[in-house]
Amino acid sequence: MRWEDIHIAGLGTHLPAPVSAEQARDEGRYPADEFDENQLLSALESDDMSAVDMAVAAGKQAMARSGRAAEDIGLVLHAAMYHQGEDFWTPASYVQRHTVAGTAPAIHVDHASNGGMAALELGASWLNGRPGTQAVLLTTGDRYALPGFDRWYSDSGQVFADGATALVLSRGSGIARLLASNSTSDPELEDAYRDVEGGFTLVPHPTGKPLDLRGRKSRYMKRVGKDFVVDRLVTGLLENTERTLAEADTSMDHIARVVVPNVGRDLLEWEFLTPYKIDVDRTVWEWGRRTCHIGGGDQFAGLTHLLESGQLRPGDQVLVVGVGIGFSWTTAVVRVDEVPDWSGPDAGTLRVLDAV
Repeated sequence: MRWEDIHIAGLGTHLPAPVSAEQARDEGRYPADEFDENQLLSALESDDMSAVDMAVAAGKQAMARSGRAAEDIGLVLHAAMYHQGEDFWTPASYVQRHTVAGTAPAIHVDHASNGGMAALELGASWLNGRPGTQAVLLTTGDRYALPGFDRWYSDSGQVFADGATALVLSRGSGIARLLASNSTSDPELEDAYRDVEGGFTLVPHPTGKPLDLRGRKSRYMKRVGKDFVVDRLVTGLLENTERTLAEADTSMDHIARVVVPNVGRDLLEWEFLTPYKIDVDRTVWEWGRRTCHIGGGDQFAGLTHLLESGQLRPGDQVLVVGVGIGFSWTTAVVRVDEVPDWSGPDAGTLRVLDAV
């Protein structure tokens, strides 16, 4: 979908301090072979702040940076992929209450690692279809903690990190223009993360042990073969991206930077760098390997980092790429219109670099 008059007005993050991957390896919490293969340096870990409270902090920062008033917000979308602090509860309403309040709809987007990007396209569609709406607030937030989730071992190919992000979409003006975006899916890959052998359960975590996503994936690979998975993932990514680039009237040659999920180096190589035919320097992986995978927030955080670190200039085009289990893809092309001065003490993405 090509968009007209849809802008990014503000971005925000709440990123806790990173903890060392090397230390996790030395203490036996992170497999040594995966430490070598993934080449990840650290992961963000929250000591006591909940996922939704981190999302509130990120949302407040994005709103302050956007210059928009709370009453301008006509929709709140909160994306998350893990436990938000309560069962049978509405975290999006909590985020709304503690950021902009008001009576706009507040909706929880449960779309795994593609949650933030799916919310971006949903928010743009909302603005496009409701001329009276001035702005939309998007947030993401997750905290992966024991005993339910082991950030270093529950999955393979990536390490999960705590943190939250936010983005304000608006009409009229902003720091960047959303040129085009697309969302697609391939449900034939749905059971890659489903425990087919164990079956459905009546309650979450019935064994009391951390989620074993690596076991599910390993059994899935044995059933279908890695070639099948790689082919479907690469095909889905490229078909989606090519449509978005065409609708944005651009090409990879004109893309200054590519924001992809914060995954391990091997996964990064075959899922993104090789299909796109780009070098790692065009991505934000050097920063992402210090934060690790913030669920659906990698893309908003990566874009924030490019701006906070002064790596973008007016006119630059950025390809932002979301991928989530299911599997689903959302890609977007944004064009920088002005470079904000976000390099001060509130620049959370820069503090991550300083801490490592």
